[in-house]
Amino acid sequence: MLKTKLEKISGTKRRKIMLAAFGFVLLNACEAREMRVVLDLVLFNYSDRPIFAVNVDGIGYEVSGAYPETGKSTTAGFALMLGPKIVTWKLDGPKGTPGNGETVQNKNALALTQSQIVPGAKFISVHIYPDDTVELVTSVHFPRTTARGEKAAAKMDDRHGK
Repeated sequence: MLKTKLEKISGTKRRKIMLAAFGFVLLNACEAREMRVVLDLVLFNYSDRPIFAVNVDGIGYEVSGAYPETGKSTTAGFALMLGPKIVTWKLDGPKGTPGNGETVQNKNALALTQSQIVPGAKFISVHIYPDDTVELVTSVHFPRTTARGEKAAAKMDDRHGK
């Protein structure tokens, strides 16, 4: 029945229909799929004050004490899309500390790409530095502080006379 209907359509019209059908199939085959990864998240805060309401692309509600009281808890099953990332957090501290409750956002360009995800990764660590930059690091085993984070903490100790 379909064949007889196609036979009744003129050659030009038939070619247009076939071209449209082929184009539709081709577009669907080439459609970019959003990639997402599900990992356990660990937060590292290298500043000298606690932070809360830490979000990655608006997801999560993480909390961290000031360094060295950081990186000790895990949020399981944290789903993230690959691509550009925005990390925000709120400043905390003793009553009257300047900036308490203010929301801060990463100052550096940040992205999570397939090439950053190590084979067999189970964890993603979010490292927040005193200059409001953020680093994302994936790992197979429970993450540790970064060399940059330890250096930032050492500078804090120097400033505070330790």
